[in-house]
Amino acid sequence: MKPAQTRIFWILLIFGMGLRLIWALMVPVEPISDAHAYDVFARNIVAYGVYGWTPDEPSAYWPVGTSAIVAAGYALTGGSYWSVVVFNLIAGGAIIVLTQRLAMRWFGGVAGLAAMAIVAFWPNLIMFTTTIASELFFLAFCLGGLFFWKRPDGDRQFVDLVLCGLLWGAACYVRPVILLAPVALALVDVPRGILPLARSMVRAGAVIVLIVATVAPWSERNRQVLGERELVSTNFGANLWMGNNPDSDGGYKPLPPEVREMSEIERGEYLKEKAVTYMASDPWGTAKRSLKKAVLLHKNETIGVVWNQQAIERLYGAKTVYLLKLTASGYWYLVLTGALCGLFIVGRREGYVSAIFHPATALLGYFTAVHAMIVVSDRYHMPSVPFLAVFAAVTVGSIVVQLGSTANRK
Repeated sequence: MKPAQTRIFWILLIFGMGLRLIWALMVPVEPISDAHAYDVFARNIVAYGVYGWTPDEPSAYWPVGTSAIVAAGYALTGGSYWSVVVFNLIAGGAIIVLTQRLAMRWFGGVAGLAAMAIVAFWPNLIMFTTTIASELFFLAFCLGGLFFWKRPDGDRQFVDLVLCGLLWGAACYVRPVILLAPVALALVDVPRGILPLARSMVRAGAVIVLIVATVAPWSERNRQVLGERELVSTNFGANLWMGNNPDSDGGYKPLPPEVREMSEIERGEYLKEKAVTYMASDPWGTAKRSLKKAVLLHKNETIGVVWNQQAIERLYGAKTVYLLKLTASGYWYLVLTGALCGLFIVGRREGYVSAIFHPATALLGYFTAVHAMIVVSDRYHMPSVPFLAVFAAVTVGSIVVQLGSTANRK
């Protein structure tokens, strides 16, 4: 980076981290909903060495990664919620920096700083500083692995591959959705011909092996505790059923009463079979439902407010909750619009094939497709946030260049 860009980098990082710290000082951590579950799981890990709702009921329904990270903080601080804030600040800082590095790699220095600014000031990401959730941890690990995936300036390809696999293995502990992301990235090389594609597929296969090897100890734990070698979690069948049953609206649904007495493994297999049968009975309906869920996935962005709502409403009133939801969703729509424009600009500049077969586009499509197949809510579009920021940054960069050209002509 040029000296001027380096100064802007540090200014944006300081402001971005400062906003997160100010939010943490103003809004305490008060776990509700999923955050409450992660809190209970983490405290049971620390107190009893057991991952589950109670010490005598070990579980793998949800991925263990988030609770394990939070448990490490509790072990160091005696259970203080400030450890959650510290880990979220570290993850938030990593997201800001890695988004800038990737955007700069793909589209240049101006786009890199613009993407950094978009992420640094993103309301939802700031609000997640005081939630116990998987989103920030997953984003940090995901972007970290992506940084080492085919580094153009990397002269240690084997080391990069291993680091990529280990970081995505850590991401898999948090959210197993990362498992097939290397395949989506390998398909970026389709326009380049059979040989480059074959090399990328081999690389993808090697990274997937590393991911599976990284989570193998937990898979073995699941075999010993639950009787089956589940990779990370047992909730895939439940999530698939929620998004694919006669009463599904695409979002969360209570599980049917007949599964109450089943074990986690039995329940997951039963619900997966029910969902697959329903999907196969009406392929066209399944396709339409998935398309609808893909749209609903990007409908709004208020989850950061919702998961902090108890504290915000108690301290600042219901009107503040409404204003924050309006701000968060307004920012979301602004970035989403900018990202669509940016994708069009890249297509005009580099060709639409290059725009479609771009790593950021591949991951946007991958994360959208996975959740459109199962269940959706606004929290599930968060893995796409850095890549939307990158394309929105292309739009910002184009505007900056245009304004500069106009000023020079005058």
